[in-house]
Amino acid sequence: MSNRDDRVLSILKILDEHPRISVKRLIELTGESTSTMRRDLIILEEAGKVRRSFGMVTVLDDTNVEFTSPFRYRTCVEEKKTICRLLAKEVLKDNLAMFIDPSTTAAYLPEYLPDLNNLRIITNNLRLTTNANKMNNLSIFVVGGTLRPNSDSLLGSHAIQDIGMFRPQLAIVSCNTIDYTGAYVTDMEQAEIKWQMMKNARESILLVDHTKFHSEYSDYIHLADLSSWSTIVTDARPKNAFLLKMKQLGVKVIYPGFK
Repeated sequence: MSNRDDRVLSILKILDEHPRISVKRLIELTGESTSTMRRDLIILEEAGKVRRSFGMVTVLDDTNVEFTSPFRYRTCVEEKKTICRLLAKEVLKDNLAMFIDPSTTAAYLPEYLPDLNNLRIITNNLRLTTNANKMNNLSIFVVGGTLRPNSDSLLGSHAIQDIGMFRPQLAIVSCNTIDYTGAYVTDMEQAEIKWQMMKNARESILLVDHTKFHSEYSDYIHLADLSSWSTIVTDARPKNAFLLKMKQLGVKVIYPGFK
C-alpha cells in the first residue's frame, strides 16, 4: 500500500469516531502537513466520502463509492481472513473448480488452502494470483482483459469471453453492500464479470463482511437477488431476521459459531 493510502486510511479511522471535524484538528491528530492534508481530503472528496466546507470535514454516506483495490485490501483485514478461513473449512474440498472474482476478501484465500488438493481456479483477481504464486496444489487460469489502474483485476469483453469458456462447480463473488432485496456493487465493469461467473457456475457463493450489511441505502447496481446464492459466508452472526429470510430462501449462512 502506498503512503498516500496509509494516510487516507488513518484519516478515515479518525472520521469513523468524529464524523464532523475541523481540518485543523485532523492535521493535529495525523501529523500531516497542511498541503498533504489538503491533497488527501481532495481524494476523499472526489471519491464521495467527505464534504469540505469552511475549514470543516463532514463524512458522507459511503454507498455508491468504489475505493481502489490496494486501499480496500488493507481495510477489515481480520474480517476478510475470518471469511476465507470459513470458506476453506466449510465449503471448499479437494478437486473443485471455481471462479473467483476480483474481491479483496478472496485475495486472502490462498493462505487457507494448503491442505486442499487439486483446486482449479479461474480468476481475474491479480492479487490472489500473486498470493498463490508458490502453491503447488492450485491450478490457476488467469483470464485476459484490460488492466484498470488500482483495481488489481483484468476487465472488459476479453475477460468475459474467457470466463465463458468454463463451467466450474462454484463462483465465489463479493459485493459492496447487501440488504433484504439483494446484493449490490458500485462498478459496472466489475458487475459484468461477476454476472458472467455466476451465469456459468453451477452454484454461487457470496463473501460479505458484516460492515456491508445495510437496512437501506445500498449501492446502486443490483448484482443479484439473495436467492441467487447457495451459501453466504460472513465474519459475524447476521441479525435474526436476515437468517430467517435466508432459511426461507434455502440459502445457507456460514459465520463463526454457526450450526
